[in-house]
Amino acid sequence: MFTGIAKEVGEIKEIRQKGDGITLTVKADEVLKDLNIGDSIMTDGVCLTVVSFSDGYFRADMMRESLRSTKFDQVKKGAVVNLERALRFSDRLDGHLVQGHVDGLGRIIAINKNVFRISASEDILKYVVRKGSVCLDGISLTVSFENTSYFEVSLIPETLANTNFKYKKVNDLVNIETDIIMRALEKLSKREERLDKNFLLSRGF
Repeated sequence: MFTGIAKEVGEIKEIRQKGDGITLTVKADEVLKDLNIGDSIMTDGVCLTVVSFSDGYFRADMMRESLRSTKFDQVKKGAVVNLERALRFSDRLDGHLVQGHVDGLGRIIAINKNVFRISASEDILKYVVRKGSVCLDGISLTVSFENTSYFEVSLIPETLANTNFKYKKVNDLVNIETDIIMRALEKLSKREERLDKNFLLSRGF
């Protein structure tokens, strides 16, 4: 689990084919502290498992399924990525619960200063609600507007300054992970049981 609060911005230094997937070498600093092989690092919204590391970089494998469902299928050397280590149970949850499992892609269709307009498929948009949470390229953001074809997020100066959103342009793709609570509620609501306070409490909500 992650929070969607990036610890630093890294850079893709090398991309190697490995079977039907790839091995990424990512330049990093902050996320390498106390790192172990097998640890998870969320990289632009994708949970990656560290297979090796040294001073200034880590390596991780991506399988075909991950490439197919994320923008990493088109990633190029030099790409700037948001990085976050996995959440400790003792940590503050400053963003929202993020799994690092991308639901699909969105496309930036407009940028107005700090407001980004994102188009996405109906399968994504049905889980996006105004004032709810959404994760874009690994960043926890609050939806400021939504309709049937796009949604908008407004980034505070701190987020713009410390993530790769300061480099984003119209037509750029973003990895989207919708709120897991929204998905869980949808599944529960499809059942015949009455969806009320007692029902949710009995299931840990």
